[in-house]
Amino acid sequence: MIRAAAILALTGLTAVAASVPPQSASLPVESTTETADDSAIGGNAPAGLNVNSKYTVESVEITPPSQRLSTRLRERMQDLVGTRFDQETFDSVTNWIRRELRDRVVSMRIAKGTHQEQVRVIFETTRKHDRVDAGVPRRLVYHSRQNFSFGGDLRFHRGANTFSFGALTDNDQLSERFSGAALGYSRDRIGSDRLRAGIDFEAFRTQWNGAVLSTVPVTESVPGLYRERINIQPTVTIALSRDLTLQLGVSMQRVEVQLASTRHELSSAALSTLRFRRRWEASNLGRHEIGANYGLRASARSLSSDYVYSRHLLEADYSFKTDGHDSFTARFQSGQVNGRAPLFERFVLGNSVTLRGWNKFDLAPFGADRVAHGSFEYRHRWFRTIYDTGSVWQRGGGARLRHSVAIGIAQNSLMGLTFLVAFPLREGRVEPVFMTGINF
Repeated sequence: MIRAAAILALTGLTAVAASVPPQSASLPVESTTETADDSAIGGNAPAGLNVNSKYTVESVEITPPSQRLSTRLRERMQDLVGTRFDQETFDSVTNWIRRELRDRVVSMRIAKGTHQEQVRVIFETTRKHDRVDAGVPRRLVYHSRQNFSFGGDLRFHRGANTFSFGALTDNDQLSERFSGAALGYSRDRIGSDRLRAGIDFEAFRTQWNGAVLSTVPVTESVPGLYRERINIQPTVTIALSRDLTLQLGVSMQRVEVQLASTRHELSSAALSTLRFRRRWEASNLGRHEIGANYGLRASARSLSSDYVYSRHLLEADYSFKTDGHDSFTARFQSGQVNGRAPLFERFVLGNSVTLRGWNKFDLAPFGADRVAHGSFEYRHRWFRTIYDTGSVWQRGGGARLRHSVAIGIAQNSLMGLTFLVAFPLREGRVEPVFMTGINF
């Protein structure tokens, strides 16, 4: 009996000991994780695969703070606060940050939270050291009325410094064809991520179309033609907020005037550009993006300039992209030039991005000092259709509103290869304009 009682008592003690829960594990130590690329955002890793999976996310931080993260990514990071730590999910967010901050090395660190059973997730970014970019040309367009325009850049990154070299020939943006080279230097961080600075040097040779040579008037407000121009332009960019930046600088251009006896003139202008851009999600409907720029260039005798003028340009755009294959984009611009400005400051419509279907040399061969233009574009998969409306005119003259439509195909990829056929909407004979290229 005594032996049986002892056995029963020992068995009971063993059962009680087994029923007592073990002490909870200590909070995680700080760790760093690097993962392979993962295109999906989200994931449900089985419990137990990571020791931190039982902890709640107290905060999600990025250091140093970056103004360049998209609204969608910021919202995703905030949505993870209060959830259980999931390694697969945070690996995907790490890769998302890498895609948006291509010039930085991104790693994730897990630290103790202020309360038990909580952790802080910290994404640390450091600038990549040396990198050379020689990718997609910034512009390649063939226009059946204006021939080819092409430009490309080569960029070398070292720390916060970027050195660039570019070459181009462009018969699309201005009333002239300008060909030459551009050198640039910029520093992304001066004391903080909110301040950037740079300087550009450009040298161009000018060719004029016969329509310009036969029609350009030399008056008090319209100066003559030129052969070459050289531009030195230092700028400083200030990030006022996540969505708003202000750029300030000076453009100093030396112009070789096209006369029997060659002489030079100086066009010096103070410039400022205020830029706003914001993206946001509309639940399950799609993504919105809105932007606006206001630019002012002012030249005065106090800057040792032979030209005295002011140039104002307001641009705005709105786009909506569904989660499927549809997108809608609206763009608007309005500008005016007051005073005596060189021809490269005047406005042009009728190229690959404005009033497609019209020829700029028919509308305003040497440009104009007033402009208003609107564009509406719809895309579905590879299909692209555009409606343009606008006018360029001289101060004191009448503004004649013109319209055009364009249809074509567009490749939705990094290269953005596009083929368009555009038609001016007018009475009488209509001749289509063909355009093809990338990034337009």
